[in-house]
Amino acid sequence: MKYLVFVLCLMAATSAGAQKRSLHILLGSTIGTLAKENKNDLTPRPGFLLGLEYWALNAKGNYWSAGINYNAFRRVADKQKETFEYLNMYALPLMWALDKQKKWYFQAGLFSNYLLGQNLDDNGNVINSTKKLQRFYVGPSVGIGARLGQEGSSKILLALRNDYGAIGFGKGTAQRFNTISLVAGIEL
Repeated sequence: MKYLVFVLCLMAATSAGAQKRSLHILLGSTIGTLAKENKNDLTPRPGFLLGLEYWALNAKGNYWSAGINYNAFRRVADKQKETFEYLNMYALPLMWALDKQKKWYFQAGLFSNYLLGQNLDDNGNVINSTKKLQRFYVGPSVGIGARLGQEGSSKILLALRNDYGAIGFGKGTAQRFNTISLVAGIEL
């Protein structure tokens, strides 16, 4: 919660001096892999991502972004299916254009997420271990993408982002993980 308040304050402070702002609706697919000690011989499967992202352009011509999204991913084996659901918040203040038209970009920053739920379906027997796991994680986030469209009109975003949940907080077992998200969005 403190991180969310920080991100909102950062957005408000930067927006005051921003010359151009935009809001994006994001839809995508996520694959989550867990650290070696947490694998349980389950194979990652694509999940789902839905979110909002805010971009601001400052007087120097540099962008930064912040966002929030719902993220769910699965891991499966023969008769087992494990599902994780997270609420992700991120701030990517380091953003570099990779071309002169500023269509291609690279971004880096921090993210945090809150574990909403974890379920393991073992041949019809569902076990919810949400309360046994650490629920709040922070770590680095990097991405690369393209912002397509004509100047002055809505743009389409295509991005590939990688979040590494390096540090967990709270009671319970740590679930260090890496999520790779393929995202498409529309600029409002």
